[in-house]
Amino acid sequence: MKMKKILAVLMAVLMMAVCFAGCGDTAQIVVAEAGSAGEEVMNSDNYFADFTKTPVDTQAKALMEVAAGTADMAVIDYVMSIGSIGEGTDFANLKLVEDASFAPEEYGIAFRKGSDAVNYVNKAINELKADGTLNTIAAKYKLQDLLLGDGTYKQVEAAESDWEYIKNKGTLVVGITLFAPMNYNDDNGELIGFETEFAKAVAAKLGLEVKFQVIDWNSKETELASKNIDCIWNGMTITPERAENMQVTIPYMQNKQAVVVKAD
Repeated sequence: MKMKKILAVLMAVLMMAVCFAGCGDTAQIVVAEAGSAGEEVMNSDNYFADFTKTPVDTQAKALMEVAAGTADMAVIDYVMSIGSIGEGTDFANLKLVEDASFAPEEYGIAFRKGSDAVNYVNKAINELKADGTLNTIAAKYKLQDLLLGDGTYKQVEAAESDWEYIKNKGTLVVGITLFAPMNYNDDNGELIGFETEFAKAVAAKLGLEVKFQVIDWNSKETELASKNIDCIWNGMTITPERAENMQVTIPYMQNKQAVVVKAD
């Protein structure tokens, strides 16, 4: 009888151990767009050390995962959080985590390496800043406080002019992905957004038509080099690597990475 009691106690302890191992709190899940600055922060910052890290297709998908409860938090561009989460938005049940921001950054427009087209685009950007047009566009999307002032730049000298290639086509092909408030479709399916209007305003100054082409963000450099697109104009963070591999314009907007969770 004594042996049976000992065995019963041992079995109870074993069952409790199994329960604690299998039924305890699981690691929380954090998501970010694959290939984005958010993914880099997610994978490198100690803030997320104890989280299960999962890349997803887009920033919008990251928000959907949190809203649906299949992820605990998302790392996204701060600019996307403006007007995209909270009361009156499609993600009314989401909020920013206060005091959780990472990787201050600046946005630029990328052309092919050595492209002299940036000379003309830089000039147009500064003119749009000076005459207030860029501020007006930014204010429509609540981004005016993130704009940067006029930028100085060096002229790019090119043996083979990329600008002449674009000008002769008459069309600037702009590579984008869809995320609000930069480039996205409204309720009528029309492409709108800060970057959309910004690109149109620059193209108008340069006497060009503009064509927007949705691309795979992970293949953006290949799309650019192969001339499937002429530039990447989609809230692109300027990094040393990108500045080395592509010709990037002056920065025009500041940004950072923000953390989004479900509201209480």
